[in-house]
Amino acid sequence: MKKNIKEYVINPSALSYLCNHCAYLRQNYELYNDSISAGITQTLDGIEKDYFLGDSKKIDEELRDGETIDPYNVTFYSKTLFDNKKRPFRIKGKGDAIVKFKDGTCGIVDYKTSKFKKNSSKKSDSFKNSDLQKKIDEYDPQLHAYYLLYSNLETDFDFLKSKYQKKYPKSKEPKITEGVNRTLNRIKEISVDQAKLFGLVFVYPEESDFKDGINVKFSHQFEKVDMDIKNFMKKITEYIDMLIKDLPPKPPEECKCFMHKFFYNEEKLKELK
Repeated sequence: MKKNIKEYVINPSALSYLCNHCAYLRQNYELYNDSISAGITQTLDGIEKDYFLGDSKKIDEELRDGETIDPYNVTFYSKTLFDNKKRPFRIKGKGDAIVKFKDGTCGIVDYKTSKFKKNSSKKSDSFKNSDLQKKIDEYDPQLHAYYLLYSNLETDFDFLKSKYQKKYPKSKEPKITEGVNRTLNRIKEISVDQAKLFGLVFVYPEESDFKDGINVKFSHQFEKVDMDIKNFMKKITEYIDMLIKDLPPKPPEECKCFMHKFFYNEEKLKELK
């Protein structure tokens, strides 16, 4: 295994539905399937976020007193973090919601427009089975990554300036400094400390009414996710172990990415390296 000198930047959402082969190609060669986000999906996401803002009990009546805030729908970077083998990495992303409880602790929450109930005439039947647990397990790493992000937000002016200039290459002073200061002010508002809660809010269409146009009623269900930072760091360490190998893992049959199925060529990859 080669010595790792690269500081990998990890996106929390990339840790769900993880395909090691695809992750290796993206992280080391910037080769990936570029997805297109549907406008209707973004609109639904925005509606969900707006609905749950404010009183934390809108998410679940059993939550302690607190306020749900939107982390600005802006991408932030963490400070340099280190895995269990002292190798550097950063987290880059934007989460759905942060709950700031009145006792000073926080909660990290993500919204998922996904089925959580059985097909049953009994509306109270929860989808508490292996299917729901599988979804919870898939999204678990995201919540841990978002917590590490928002509890270790990068505040170095020069670093933030370089990212701003990369995103807005035509910007000049004083716009650049204004942009960085705006980011720093946002960081003060959303930065968190001790976490007391990780959770997922599953949102799904419940009923429809077509009398006066198309009206859809959504229901939601909150599911707590066990917090285990130690185990998450173990996963990150294994993830970086994989990334620093000389060659990527073999393409798995179950991966939904079609790039490696039609275009992957190990010999050309060796030449590229």
